[in-house]
Amino acid sequence: MNDERYGRFGALIGVAYVSNTHCRFLIYSTKNAEVLAYHELKLRQIVHNAGWLEYDPAEIWKHMQECIETAYKNLVILEISPHDIIAVGIANQRGTTVLWNKQTGQALHNAIGWSDCRCTPILKSLLHNVKHNVNYVRYRSGLPLSSCFSALKFKWLLENVPAVAKAVEEEHCLFGTLDSWLLWNLTGGVDVGVHSTDVTNAHYTALMNVSTEQWDVKLCKFFKLPLGILPRIRSNSEIFGYIVEGPLMGVPIAGMIGEQPAALLGQLCIKAGQNVCTLDDSCFVLLNTAQQKIESENGLITGIAHKLGPTADTHFTLEGAISNAGSTVNWLRQGLRINTEINSNDNVVESLNTFIGENSMISSSCSSSMLNAECGLAAKRSEITFVPAFHGLYAPYWRYDARGIILGLTSQTTAENITQAAYEATGFQIYEVLQAFKRDTPNWDPACMQPVLTFGGEYSENSHLVQFIADIIGWMLERPQTTSPAGLGAMIAAGVTMRVVSLPYATRMYAPPTDVFSPTTTQNRRELLYRRWDYAVKKCLHWNNFETYEADVELFAQRERDPNLPIRRSIPGSVFLTTSFALLLLASFLKNNPLT
Repeated sequence: MNDERYGRFGALIGVAYVSNTHCRFLIYSTKNAEVLAYHELKLRQIVHNAGWLEYDPAEIWKHMQECIETAYKNLVILEISPHDIIAVGIANQRGTTVLWNKQTGQALHNAIGWSDCRCTPILKSLLHNVKHNVNYVRYRSGLPLSSCFSALKFKWLLENVPAVAKAVEEEHCLFGTLDSWLLWNLTGGVDVGVHSTDVTNAHYTALMNVSTEQWDVKLCKFFKLPLGILPRIRSNSEIFGYIVEGPLMGVPIAGMIGEQPAALLGQLCIKAGQNVCTLDDSCFVLLNTAQQKIESENGLITGIAHKLGPTADTHFTLEGAISNAGSTVNWLRQGLRINTEINSNDNVVESLNTFIGENSMISSSCSSSMLNAECGLAAKRSEITFVPAFHGLYAPYWRYDARGIILGLTSQTTAENITQAAYEATGFQIYEVLQAFKRDTPNWDPACMQPVLTFGGEYSENSHLVQFIADIIGWMLERPQTTSPAGLGAMIAAGVTMRVVSLPYATRMYAPPTDVFSPTTTQNRRELLYRRWDYAVKKCLHWNNFETYEADVELFAQRERDPNLPIRRSIPGSVFLTTSFALLLLASFLKNNPLT
């Protein structure tokens, strides 16, 4: 896919990537997907109230300019020609919302992060109006009603920020997610800036019709939002515009894609049935459904994987969004001052015993005397269950009113026990999404749905966490050694536009070495642990309903002691129904054949 016009690394593509924690600019070789130069800066997260999350749009733009300039200089230092950079792609965290004045170029308010929950009162009001049907707009948008999508953030800004309402009234306001903000600034801003977005980012606003891939008038009317300030929706692979200043002046912006679909593409999960999990502060699990658009009946998002060209076919996903994953560990570390490292021999023993009990595997790590003398409490699994629903639960529940809960605390509970429970919580939430995948695809060929999950993201570097998750879900986990899956996905999208990359070429040339984590659990043990998790989630969903608490605890204890309790309890009812039916048959027979 490369020719002699370029240097030894072939054509180069830069990627401007904004995650929820960093701004990055990466320069890739399209020959082998090697990152030749990059620079990143940490984003300042602004938290005014519990559950709120903001970013300074001006800071994001300034950071990106600095990242581009520094990466460019690093490339020169390495004696690689920067003239080989033929295009730039953009990848970004979806859902983060920014409004700005198109005449001044200034943001009208800080960008509101995707996980920000200040819109909960608006969501509550909407749900009341639609009789608490969280799926009221799903058939159009593919999304449930939730505060994590851009529409409610836009509505909050319109109702609570006078400068926004004034700019909208004067027709000076532009709406976008971070991809639109970067694109507009890179292509000239106030003077000639391009106001566009791509299908994956537009989808996460909850204002796009997932079938037509255009803004939906009825959705805008439902949320009471103006249609005229929305950006133009385009595919992931086309020329969006040209950079007008800086070291990359004149370079086309040839690709744009949301972070999670970009990770799916960058992990080379391009076939139906392939799964990918991105584990950062939050967690997203995506199932590639190829060209089949599946309307979920099990709490998943019907999403868009990619559309690699204006006339290309759209590929879809089923997606589960989990609000708290790595952020749970951060909360333990920063909020509770708990040491969240699990890297000692004691904790290795504990993690083994979490799932398989004291057996030969533990004996290989500790002799029986060591187990008693040194391993201590670590050799016994704590019965802690932690549901980190700090501001509600997303997939598959979509309950804004759920709250976090920790069950099973005793006087012997340690910081390691709490950390272990936090790790397990991520695994359980991923497991629930994977089970929902199965229920939404009952007619798929089982050979298409292999029990393999491809992992990526910042927290996937924690091998202990990944092993915990493998043991919880019972699947093999693959962790490709890809520097930035989302960045690579954006590079592929731009490379397709420039005709220097194709999906077959990427699959053949970009596949990296892979770490593999196999489950060490039994099915029975997993089911036992999941029943405890399921009970905790139910308490989490009804955390303020204390009337049935004692009865619930007693019932749960009985189920722990006797797994067949539900079956035995159903026997009297079954006997009653069977005998009643038999008596009806007998009465009917005797009516037609009276005794003489």
